[in-house]
Amino acid sequence: MTARKCMAAGLLVGSLAGMSGPLAAQEKVALRFAPAEGTRLTYMLTSVVNVDGKSFLGKDLALNADSHGEIRLFARPSTHETVRADLTSPGIDVNIRLSDRVLSQKLGTTEGEALEVVFNRTGKVESIRNPEALGSGNPFNISIPQILRDYFPAFPVQPVERGDTWTENRRLTIPFQGLDLQVDLVIDYTLDDVIPADDGRLALVSAAYRVVVSGSKDLGDTQGVFEGQGTGAGSLHFHIDKGWFSEYRLDFKTDAAFVMKKGADRLVEFPFSFSAFAEIALINAQPPDPVIR
Repeated sequence: MTARKCMAAGLLVGSLAGMSGPLAAQEKVALRFAPAEGTRLTYMLTSVVNVDGKSFLGKDLALNADSHGEIRLFARPSTHETVRADLTSPGIDVNIRLSDRVLSQKLGTTEGEALEVVFNRTGKVESIRNPEALGSGNPFNISIPQILRDYFPAFPVQPVERGDTWTENRRLTIPFQGLDLQVDLVIDYTLDDVIPADDGRLALVSAAYRVVVSGSKDLGDTQGVFEGQGTGAGSLHFHIDKGWFSEYRLDFKTDAAFVMKKGADRLVEFPFSFSAFAEIALINAQPPDPVIR
């Protein structure tokens, strides 16, 4: 074999070896919540919460709550670190199904009024003004601000590349038979890939949930304590060049118990399971109106 053929063969082998190795390193991308001023985003929210087990009296317990409706955001002039948006909703239907009855309520904003929401660039709600836009008469202790804080995703503070992770800690408070059930979530997000999309680059993110149930109440000379742990998973689609997400899903389950204690003694336990599913999907995105010069 001539020297030239040996060199060509070596280059071919080297190329094939490179193809079989790890993918080339990907440059870091900023996943910042940053819709342009004047952008209109309409999201459809769907959520389901199920509780099954035994009540504090030892009777069978079955509770199902679901919600479904639209949340609309209109991006206002913002700073480098925050996003101001007007939030309106034509209505989010909330239904709570108990063993003996169904309770229903529609949450929404008053026509012509908007909640004034300030997000930081990680998607966290910093402040909400004009609560009068929500009206009154909500018996469920569920509100649109609570939905924003509980179900909107969190984005990383720093730019990330494929395989990078970031963590969010979140607490949900759920009324449960006259007590407050605390659900602490540790959410580990991972950037799995960045792929081309019609409107630019699309980040595909997975999420792993660790769940801890807690909460307690003094009951005379005894104390009632919630205990339990669980896991779950989720996914997120983020449009890097647009500064918004188009899909966020979460699904987790916890096996728990309400334990009656007296000092260090465990008197009785009432086991139950708690599960939650939620999806927020972008159903319409309108870019800012063109500037006429």
